[in-house]
Amino acid sequence: MKTLVLFSSANKQGNTAKTIEHIAADHTVEVVDIDSLTITPYRYENRYPADDFYPLVEKMLASDNIVFASPIYWYSVTAPMKALIDRMTELLDVAELKPKARALESKRGFVLTSSGKQEICPTFHSFFEGLFRYFNIEYAATLHAACNSGYSIDSKEVSLFNQALNNR
Repeated sequence: MKTLVLFSSANKQGNTAKTIEHIAADHTVEVVDIDSLTITPYRYENRYPADDFYPLVEKMLASDNIVFASPIYWYSVTAPMKALIDRMTELLDVAELKPKARALESKRGFVLTSSGKQEICPTFHSFFEGLFRYFNIEYAATLHAACNSGYSIDSKEVSLFNQALNNR
C-alpha cells in the first residue's frame, strides 16, 4: 500500500513530526511538507496561477492511503493545511477535474495529530469527518499524541493505526 503523508506544522521537529516517525518506522511513506509548497487559495472563479496544487493532487491519486498530519491549533488544522483542503473544493467545481475528485473515492483517509489536550476536540474530528464524507473517502483511522504533559503517545493506538494502514 502506498501511503502519502500531508504534513503541516510550524515546528518541523515537533510533536506531530515525532508522531509521523512512529508510522514511518513501520511503513514506507512519502511525507510532503505542504508548508513548503505554493498552493493558491481557493477562488470561486477557479482561475489559478501555476502552483503546486495539481502535482500534489497527482500524488494523492497515486496513493492508497492519504494521511493528513497537522497539530491542532485553535480547534483546527494549520493554515496551510486548511488552504489545501479549501482548494480541494475545485476538484468538484470544475467539470474536467471531477474525475480526479471521483478517483479520491477509492482512497483511505487518515488523521494524525498532536495537541496539548488528552483528547481530540470534537470540532477537529468533525472537520475531517466532513471532508472525507464530502469526497467519499473512507475514514480509516486517527492517531493523536496527547502532549499536555510532554510528548506522549499510546503504543496501542500506534499499533492500531499501523494495522489500519495495512488493511484494505
